[in-house]
Amino acid sequence: AVVSTQSTGEYSWWQRFLIRCLLAGTLPKHVAFIMDGNRRFSKIRGITRAESYLMGFEKIGEVLDYCEVFGIKVVSVYAFSIENFKRSEEEKGELFRLFEEKMTYLLGNLEKLNEKGIRIKVMGDISLFPGHLTKLMADVQLRTAHNTEFCFNLCLSYTSREEMTNSVRTVVEGVREGRLEVSDITENLLDRCMYSEDLPPVDLLVRTSGEVRLSDYMMWQANFAVLQFARVLWPDFGFLHFVSSLLDYQRQQPRLAELRERYGEFLEKMRDWEVRGMEEGSEGRQEEFCVELKRRRREVLEEFARRE
Repeated sequence: AVVSTQSTGEYSWWQRFLIRCLLAGTLPKHVAFIMDGNRRFSKIRGITRAESYLMGFEKIGEVLDYCEVFGIKVVSVYAFSIENFKRSEEEKGELFRLFEEKMTYLLGNLEKLNEKGIRIKVMGDISLFPGHLTKLMADVQLRTAHNTEFCFNLCLSYTSREEMTNSVRTVVEGVREGRLEVSDITENLLDRCMYSEDLPPVDLLVRTSGEVRLSDYMMWQANFAVLQFARVLWPDFGFLHFVSSLLDYQRQQPRLAELRERYGEFLEKMRDWEVRGMEEGSEGRQEEFCVELKRRRREVLEEFARRE
């Protein structure tokens, strides 16, 4: 489903018209989705929960087609929260089988993924999954890590609180090991220690089902995102719902740009203050620490991928 097969020419005349209109304006670089409403969808449609989850995963492919048409280069989806581990064994089994099927599909289509420059990234503590799933998730990340045209970011075994806690813990360990000084700790350093590390901030966050909450999702990255709460269940989310979200983003974008500019000016002042408070060699230590952190994270993935 990640490998897009739909071209602009396959849209109807009115869809192509809307696409051209939106392309004339500013569009988000990074769109994040909270895919809510799958279980309610199964009850309304009278289908099994597993069938509803499958339709929800197929919807991801459709939405990725939309994003490709609009030139959106980074897409994140909230696929499984750490809190979801509290669900019944039956439901978790349904989801894990689906994850396994989709990861295996991605690995079977590596040639197409690499040809189109698609990177698959998984954000979260994947060690909490069964070993065979962790192995698949690590493998697909390693095999597409070099791609730069498009990033599909799956948030699995993820919450913002856990991500931020992990970032702080990483920095604290760096200080304890003598690789960082306390004065080296800055917002930028914490940002580079997040799971998102090299991803741009979220510009547009869309939650389906009509629920108006973020459910502990990408709260660090979405500090200036336009929030869109669509009154539609995820499997029913379609082209017009996506267009509506983009129109809302374009409507709010001028104000958003102004706020980001002000925040940027504030950060520059903060960085000047931080630089004055830094000891000599601080920037070098930060850079060396972040490079080493990337290396260690890759080694962890390689270890997962070698599992039998």
